[in-house]
Amino acid sequence: MKQIFSGIKQSPAKNYFWSNILQKFRKCERGVALVELALILPVFILFLTGAIEMSRYVWVNHKILRLSAEISDLVTQSQSMSVTEIDVIFSAASYLLDPFDMGANGVIIVSSVSGTGEDPPQVNWRQCGAGTLSVAGQVGAEGADATVPNLVVDPLDNIIVAEVYYNYKPLMFDNIIDDTQLYRVAIHSPRIQSLISILREAGQTDGC
Repeated sequence: MKQIFSGIKQSPAKNYFWSNILQKFRKCERGVALVELALILPVFILFLTGAIEMSRYVWVNHKILRLSAEISDLVTQSQSMSVTEIDVIFSAASYLLDPFDMGANGVIIVSSVSGTGEDPPQVNWRQCGAGTLSVAGQVGAEGADATVPNLVVDPLDNIIVAEVYYNYKPLMFDNIIDDTQLYRVAIHSPRIQSLISILREAGQTDGC
């Protein structure tokens, strides 16, 4: 009986073979770099995409800030204002905001505000354009009392207020980060003369 059991025991040569294989496997480091890469790569991609998204957010904020200042400044350089002329100014928005698209994502509201000798000042006129986003605006409707951000309007003064709204949509984290409505406003005084009225031809509206 002892001889039968001794016959099925592994030989020393076979034990040495498996022991040698296990030692080589423990000492082999050729796959370490691949394992480390598999662990680090997802974290690196997460940080990279986050940096790209943050850069886009800062970039579009800068563009909207510049856009509001440029539109307000261009309007105040006019001797008089008409819907046709302001539509030409609105058309420059697509170039200033490129590669971001206004379209249904944004709108520009230009308002003329004048002091009346009493508080609050009044909105002489307003015109919307460059996009189709539906917003009420913070300054106020045409003919209504004006709310001018961070500014006291002189009773005899006339100012042009340009408001820019833009719905920012994340490029990569749209399922995690909600859309954000960005808002920037710029105020300038007319360069040549007061712009208390706007010429609207038949069929033209305020676009708001």
